Parts: sequence; structure tokens; C-alpha cells
Amino acid sequence: MPKQLILCEKPSVGIDFAKGLGGNFVRKDGFLENSNYIITWAHGHLCELKTPEEYNPELKQWSLETLPIFPERFEYKIIKESAKQFKIIKELIHKQDISSVVIATDCGREGELIARLILLLAGNKKPLYRFWTSEALTPEVVQREIRNLKPAKEFDRLYQSALARQWADWLVGINATRAVTIKNRGELFSVGRVQTAVLSLIVNREKEIKEFKPQTFYNVVAEFEKGKDSYKGIYFRVKKEEVEVDEVEQEGDEKQEESINSKYAILKKEEAEKIAGEVSGKKGVIKSIQSKISSEKPPLLFSLTTLQQEANKKFGYSADKTLNIAQSLYEKHLISYPRTESQHLDPGYVAEVKKIVTLLSQANVISFDIKKCNINAGNKRVFDLSKLTDHHALIPQQTPKSALTEDEKKIYELICKRFISAFYPDCKYKNTTVITEVAGYLFETKGKQLVDAGWREIYGGLTQDIILPATILEKDTVNTKKAEAVQKQTQPPPRYTDASLLNIMANAHKVVQNPELKKILKENAGIGTPATRAQILKVLQDRKYVYKQEKQFVPTEKGIFLIEMLKGEKVASPEYTAVWEQELEKIAKGESKDVGVFLNSIKQYVVNFIETTKKANTVWEKKDNSSGKFTKSYTSKYQKAGKPYKPKTKVYKKTGKKY
Repeated sequence: MPKQLILCEKPSVGIDFAKGLGGNFVRKDGFLENSNYIITWAHGHLCELKTPEEYNPELKQWSLETLPIFPERFEYKIIKESAKQFKIIKELIHKQDISSVVIATDCGREGELIARLILLLAGNKKPLYRFWTSEALTPEVVQREIRNLKPAKEFDRLYQSALARQWADWLVGINATRAVTIKNRGELFSVGRVQTAVLSLIVNREKEIKEFKPQTFYNVVAEFEKGKDSYKGIYFRVKKEEVEVDEVEQEGDEKQEESINSKYAILKKEEAEKIAGEVSGKKGVIKSIQSKISSEKPPLLFSLTTLQQEANKKFGYSADKTLNIAQSLYEKHLISYPRTESQHLDPGYVAEVKKIVTLLSQANVISFDIKKCNINAGNKRVFDLSKLTDHHALIPQQTPKSALTEDEKKIYELICKRFISAFYPDCKYKNTTVITEVAGYLFETKGKQLVDAGWREIYGGLTQDIILPATILEKDTVNTKKAEAVQKQTQPPPRYTDASLLNIMANAHKVVQNPELKKILKENAGIGTPATRAQILKVLQDRKYVYKQEKQFVPTEKGIFLIEMLKGEKVASPEYTAVWEQELEKIAKGESKDVGVFLNSIKQYVVNFIETTKKANTVWEKKDNSSGKFTKSYTSKYQKAGKPYKPKTKVYKKTGKKY
């Protein structure tokens, strides 16, 4: 009887398929089998691109004269540690009773690449199908989607995009790393279009901080009395007819703006003290009281990036840690596929959402009132087909059947709260602005009072209201109890954290100056992908380009040197790598069909990069650096001109692990 071969990404997923398909599977070496199916698996990447020396042994010696390295055609090899499992998969593919093969690796660019390369090197000629879902692999989902298999050719564009990404990264990584390393007398400098672009953000921010010159300014703060009640106001410069009530602030931050360009700022101490002296003890009048109700819509559902940002803010988790926890929850069927950049759901998913909300309510995972959940396809903040990518938003799927670790519990509850809050009513505030005039000077006071917690009820509401005295009315006379000039200083920009870096990586348009490109990138691209961003931050630390100071990223001397050396280079530009991702996305969507054009542009850039590097007049000298941990004195064995460099360790190595 003919059987289908199902190729999964890892053993745990294979077990999920076996549970879903039923039929008494027998565990064998590297696969599971019953009368209808054989289920096997990779361990992430089983194949990798060959190194330069495997194309040409002479390239084992690193020399500028051998650059650039452009293979006539890219060739692959089996990762040594994965050879046994690859052999098992290959033998299964060629079994006579296998009628077709189902790709069931992760639904995304890298998952597609993992499977296609295995099948390519195994010489598969059997009909090929694709299993595709963002949902947790419960038995119901497996059974439903196995009946809804799609021809694999429908995903050929995704495969082409993955190949283009891998080949382009190889071309830039191999050539740029060799060029910069050789130029710097054999000191290993790993260069890559994503990691180097992110490093440049961190280094440039550090430069801004070091060059920042604080400016002193002053606020005049007065305390007013009416009977037994009192309130404070801050002096501001604005024409009376321009005074308006401010909109409610999204995060409930009540701090007054403290900037040199603020309407509250006074540059001269004498002027601030003069105003304070002229109003102190004087009578004032309430010129206006304006109030209005403002609504705050619920936050969007989580993507992986926004989950990582929130976990970093609330718990101090690194992006890598959050991804690992989310992956664990996914493998336990508790959440949907985590490596997603979407924050929306398909309108056809309404019925399923209602089931999940009911399940969460019955399990009492978090406290909420199911009657307040308004779940309908008309809610475009949740259900919007036009904003879906390969996967829908990250949402809960099941409730825990066994105890979770403390970290898992925190992330799971975070996802559940965001999910439920999306269907709750808007949060409503009463915002009040009082303008008080004393001796011709205007003072502003803002109050904020919660009217209806709405979705914020899920998070415990507001931490604190700022309530103005109910007794004050327009045209009332008040007494200025005291007034003082308060000294302030402008603050440098903060160093990046996981949360703020992830935000920039996902929203590359924020660091792009070109208006046209900014508009394009706002709609289409970021730096890296949701699946790779956490690993990028980890790689920068592993390669000693940055280190963590509490939650903040600080560049080492080596990291700073590299970015200074690559100043003006596209490989160090967040703008360039975002455009690169955009081109890959066009290939995946079929909007750009010629992968060769993309790769030719990469090759031309590599040629230009090498020529520029050859002319560079800066050379790294290792220094003591308490933060960067580069304490060993540097002596070079490669200072003689023309002597090629032979690395002791591989500079550019595919790990075989999928991120």
C-alpha cells in the first residue's frame, strides 16, 4: 500500500503529527511509521553552503588578491553532525512504497529552505506537497490541514527568496569578512549585512551620547490655593488664543515635557527667577477650564517582535530568551506559531477565536469578563486580511495541562492578556486643562481621570489618576501660595535595549532620512526578520562587538573601530539591509521574478567594497578595554606585506541551526 512521507523540521513536530494522524505509529531509527504515513524530520538545517576552500583549495589561504570570491554555481554539503539523519531521509524518499512527499517544516522562508535543500540533495523525484498552518499542531489542526495540502510549487517563490537571501549573505559575509580581517593584519572581523547594520545603530548612538552637551534651562512652577484646595501649574509661553487641551498620552505618562525647545523652558535663570518673584504671593484668575473625554483603543495583537519588546520592558528578558520561551510554548501547543511579523487575524478565524476566548474564560488563566469581549469580523484592528503575512498574529491556542516554568507562565499570561484586551472596549479618560493667569503670566495644569478602564481593566487599570480640585471654576480668583524657578538639564539619548533595538529593526523607516524610501520602508521592510532578530543581537555579543550593561547595549572598542572603518558603506547601513529585505520579499511574492538581477547587484557591491577596503588607511590595534574584555596584547605575525593570512578558526560558518 502506498504511503506519504512527511518531512518535519524537528523530532518534536514529528511526534505531534503522529498524535494527530493516529493509527499506531511505530518508532524506528529517525522516523515513525504506520500503514499510511512515514514521518521523518530534520534537526534544523541538515545542509550548508560549501566554504571557499571547498570550491578551490587555494582559497584556504586568505589573501586580498583572491577576492572577490564568486562561485560559478553555489554548491551544498551535508553538515557532518547531520549525516546520519540525512541518509535516513534519503533512503525513505526512495522507498518504492512512498508515493509522495509532504513538506511540513516551519511555515516561512527558512523552513522552506531547510526542506527544499534536503530534497534537492536527496534527489527527490516524487510528487511534492506543502503542509501550511500558523496554528499550534493539535490533533484537530493536523487532521484538518493534512486534508488541505497544497502543491509545493505554490511555494517556489518563497524558496527562491530563501536561496537569494542565503547566497547574497554568503557573498557579502565571506568577501567582506576576509577583506576586513586581512586588512587588519589577521585580527578576525566578522562582517554581515544585518549584524553590521545593527552594530552601526549601537555605535552611532554611543557617539551621540559621548558628544552630547547638556543644556541648562528652567521651569517656573507655581502652587495655587482656593480655600482648602490647591493645585500646581507650570509657566508656559503661548498666545492665549492658542491654548488647547492636549490629547491623552498613549502610555499614561504624566511627566511634563522637559526639553530646551519646550514651551515651558526658560533659558536664562534670571528671567525664570524674575517671573517666580513677580507671581509669588499674588492673586490669580482661572482663565479657562477645558475638559473632554478621550478614547484609547486596545493594543494590537502580538507579533514576535512586539512580544519580545514587551517582555524586555516588563521582565528584562533578552530577545533570544523570549523567542526560546515562546518556541517552548508553541511546542506544547499553548500558542500559535511564534515567528510571525503579523499583528492581525483572518476574518474567517472569528469562530475559532470565540472558542479560544471561551476556553480561557473557563480555565481562569487570567481574570476577565467574557461578556465584555466583542468578537466580530468588523473589528479591523484584529481581523484584517490585507495585513496578514505568512502567519497570523501570535495568540493563545490552548490552556496548560501541566505546570509551566515561571518564565513560561509570564510569557503565556502576557500573550493571553494582549489577546483578550484586543476584544475589550476602548479605555476612556477625562482630560482637563486649567489655565491660570497671574500678573500677566500664564500657567498650565493638566488633570487626567479614568472614566472607563475598558481594555486596561485586563492590566489593572491606570496606576494613578491626576485629579484636579472639583471646587475650582472658570473666573475664580486663586492665591499663588509660592512659585519657584526649577533648574533642568537636557538629557542625552538613551542607549539601546533589546526592546528599543527590536523596535528599530522592525521599523527601519525610523532611521531613514530619504522621504521616498522612508515611505516605502514604512510599508514593506525592516532589518532582519522576526525569526532572526534575536539571534543577531546574540551574535553581536558573542563576537565581542557589544556587551550588556544591565539592559543596555554598549559597543566595545572593536565594535566602534569596525563601524568607523566601514563609515559610508552600505553593509553598515540599516537603510541598505532594509531595502535588501524588501527585495527578498518581492521575490517571495512574485513581484520580482529575476533572482539573478538581485544577485548581480550584490556582486557589484562586493567588488566595490573590496576596492574601498584595500585603500583604507586604518588598521586595528588591540587595546585594553575593561568593557570589551580585549586585554591580551596584540602582536601580528602577518605584518610582512603580501603574506597571506590563514585563519585558525572558521570565520564564516553556518551552524546548521535555524532561527
